[in-house]
Amino acid sequence: MTQRQLGPVVGATLLCQNIDKVSEAYQNGLGYSLVSEGVLDEAQIQCWNTPKLRQNKTHILASSDGQAWLRLVEDIHSHTHLPLKTHGWMSLETNVADVDVIRNEIDTNAFTIIGEPAYLQVSDAIKAMQVVGPANEVTYLTHIERPVPPFELPMTNARTSGLFIPVLCTPSRDDSLAFYQSINKAPAGLKFDTKITILNSAWNKDIEHQYQVATLQLDGKCLFEIDQVPQAQPIINNEGSLPSGIAMVTCIVKNIDEIAAHFKVTITQTDNAYYPGSKIIILRGAAGELIELVGA
Repeated sequence: MTQRQLGPVVGATLLCQNIDKVSEAYQNGLGYSLVSEGVLDEAQIQCWNTPKLRQNKTHILASSDGQAWLRLVEDIHSHTHLPLKTHGWMSLETNVADVDVIRNEIDTNAFTIIGEPAYLQVSDAIKAMQVVGPANEVTYLTHIERPVPPFELPMTNARTSGLFIPVLCTPSRDDSLAFYQSINKAPAGLKFDTKITILNSAWNKDIEHQYQVATLQLDGKCLFEIDQVPQAQPIINNEGSLPSGIAMVTCIVKNIDEIAAHFKVTITQTDNAYYPGSKIIILRGAAGELIELVGA
């Protein structure tokens, strides 16, 4: 069997108009901790080609189990995007020990609940709620009760844990899946149709409306979910900066030199503590989204 080249997911980056507001919301509303703050380093600016972010503030936040996966970057001039209605990284699915406890304790002034805790159609072992956060990002807070074959998914005893499913909104499921399969080099992803309640609500669709979805299993009990929503607006790019909302997802790749050569991009050397490796590259996917890859 071909070895998967992608995974695990390192984390995600939110572009914030007010970084302190977003940081405090995660700390006070979900029990995250601030593990570092500073400004973007030159290696990141060069890799991302974001000159307007030079000297901009950044925070790294850790979930309650200590995983420092959530990166915030401030851009006070960035445009606002519409949650669930914009192509690119649409939502972040994170692991929690008990979603009902989170529902009772979450700060609803900072996080707007758009989906109450409920079992997902795909499995009665996955119970999740959905919220819109202070950077207009959508987050699934997900409790996995038992293994869910054929998927490889994490379980946790911590109040909050890491990112394990970044969800992509795309005009073409097939194009987006093909892009990530070309990197992952593993057996084909799964394609299926399923009801997505929060999307149906956002788009005023019938509650039973089905979406064309794909999943691609990664190493580290992570996966990518790809949701085809052709009517969504194009990703909102900010000149010299990052896309609005969930700006990028960062993932380990085993063959970074090969991938860099294939896509004709330059490898950037880094000693930034956020990365579990010394090499980073940035690619743009079929929906216009940014994927940052990290290798040794």
